[in-house]
Amino acid sequence: MEFSGRLASVPLSDLLQWASHDRRTGCLVVRTTHRQKRVFFQRGEIVGCYSDDPAEYFGQFLLLEGYMDADGVMSALTWCRENRKRLGAALVELGMLTADTVQTALRRQIEDTVCDLFLWQHGVFFFEHSIPGEEELLPEPVSTMGLMMEGSRWIDEHDRIRRVFVHDNIVFRRGSQWPGQDLTVRQERLLELFQEGMTLADSYAATKGSKFRFLEALFALTIREVLDIDRVGDEIHGRTSTEIRILDLLMEQAAEEEVLFSGRHLSLPLQAFDRFYPVWLEVESELSEMSPEALQLCRRMDGSNSIHTLVISAGRQREERMETVLVELRKGNLVLLPRPLDEMTSMRDQKRGAWLRRLFQPVRG
Repeated sequence: MEFSGRLASVPLSDLLQWASHDRRTGCLVVRTTHRQKRVFFQRGEIVGCYSDDPAEYFGQFLLLEGYMDADGVMSALTWCRENRKRLGAALVELGMLTADTVQTALRRQIEDTVCDLFLWQHGVFFFEHSIPGEEELLPEPVSTMGLMMEGSRWIDEHDRIRRVFVHDNIVFRRGSQWPGQDLTVRQERLLELFQEGMTLADSYAATKGSKFRFLEALFALTIREVLDIDRVGDEIHGRTSTEIRILDLLMEQAAEEEVLFSGRHLSLPLQAFDRFYPVWLEVESELSEMSPEALQLCRRMDGSNSIHTLVISAGRQREERMETVLVELRKGNLVLLPRPLDEMTSMRDQKRGAWLRRLFQPVRG
């Protein structure tokens, strides 16, 4: 059986330990409703990690860590689009950064991208025996065990920060020590984009990058009284709409072919399937592994309810239900019908199976 499941049942540390101990080569895919990451292994060590979240693209990392300024990143990204080159290769070819500097920055970004997975509360995972070409991987792997230790530190530190920043609708103001001294490049960038009355969510939308690194920088600025909490608003669920900047657009365009539309990283939203009617093929040996909620949802997938009804319109249960659907799809336990099962059965009876013959007839050139 293919190795797949839900993060709620198998934590990321266990997945990394499994890959390390078994010296696996391939790709661990982890995804939620909005994001997907692919962690690449060679003989149990991490050699790459791609995210489809624009906030985590390499250009953002270079900007936030001070490797390049905004004008330099925009110029490089524009050149990438025109010449169909990867950003790292383009920076070396243009003489903006040395090959060693690019590799160092890429290694640090990969470490942050993987550690961010330790903070995911929900998601599904599966392991593929696929790996990109050598030119897309780190020449020296990242220690999987080392990242497990760092990921555990992220969890503890994130919990400590979130006891103060209880949610993202906290409003900040300038503190008594504004504009501060001896700041990191990331902290300087945060303050450069800060405006009075910004919420935590607003500030992150402007800054981007690793959410944990952002919280870490914001927390340090608050402790040092460079920023201060003005008030705590009501918690807001769901995403807020923010204005997109030219630099953000360029980063999305430059990464578009690499992340979304290449053969290795094809990613389709669940809404693409919302009008299909799933039929669950019950596998008796797997029933004991399923939660009561997942089993109840699967038994409703009898060909009479669309994915839109079962998942898309499920409110706060949407993400957990989506995880169940994706896991069952990966296991080959779901049949997706274009119409309700009763309607298709009726069509078969009325047209004497014409739709079935059409489905299986050879395609004529």
